[in-house]
Amino acid sequence: MNAIFKPIGSPLTLGQEIVKTIEENILNKRLQPGQKLPTEKELCELFGVSRTALREAMQMLSARGLVTIRKGSGIYVNDFSDLDASENMKLYLELNFDKDYALHLVHIRQTMEPENARLAARNRTDTHIEAFEANLLEYSDATIDSQRHAILDLEFHKTIAEATGNPLISLIMNPLFNLMPKIKALIVDRVKHNIIEVPLEYHQRIFECIKARDEDGAAQMMKEHLTIAEKDTMALIESLNNEEL
Repeated sequence: MNAIFKPIGSPLTLGQEIVKTIEENILNKRLQPGQKLPTEKELCELFGVSRTALREAMQMLSARGLVTIRKGSGIYVNDFSDLDASENMKLYLELNFDKDYALHLVHIRQTMEPENARLAARNRTDTHIEAFEANLLEYSDATIDSQRHAILDLEFHKTIAEATGNPLISLIMNPLFNLMPKIKALIVDRVKHNIIEVPLEYHQRIFECIKARDEDGAAQMMKEHLTIAEKDTMALIESLNNEEL
């Protein structure tokens, strides 16, 4: 392990150099998830840096989710899971969310979700069909409030992503999907538009195509569904712009 931690040459970027070295060795698997790093004193000696520079680097690595600093125990390499990646993206999107993001989101969905629906029709399982049926049954319940409908809408689209059979699609799409309830709440509040009956109709059509393994039909129904979503989002942005005047 000593070959990994060598003295650093640039005195102006010590913390960054340490971060770069450890990050590279995590990426190339020389440092494994769960592995304990040398002690703080040992790392200072191996890198040839002060404790201040080392602690700065460890804080940066911890903030990135690459290591965990356990007081009284040591520094450990994190097991960076799909969930971690999704949560980091979700946090970024929520922190930077604005009205323009709402339209950007629809455009991304228009690019990806018709193909997702096509793949779901091809690869869906009986378990996915059961999930769709339970979702649509609750969605059609007139006593459910708009907030619950927004969550059910989110779950419907997440199930399509899962049914594609490609885990990277869910990893990429789920942080984007998680913005949908916020946008729907704004549309209901600002545009006063009913976003329950029409989506339910299209969800039912999309589901029927997926169940029948009608790939082209599923893709087409999703395109039409998202054309309506785009119009709703543009109406929302117009309402917000008028409010700012």
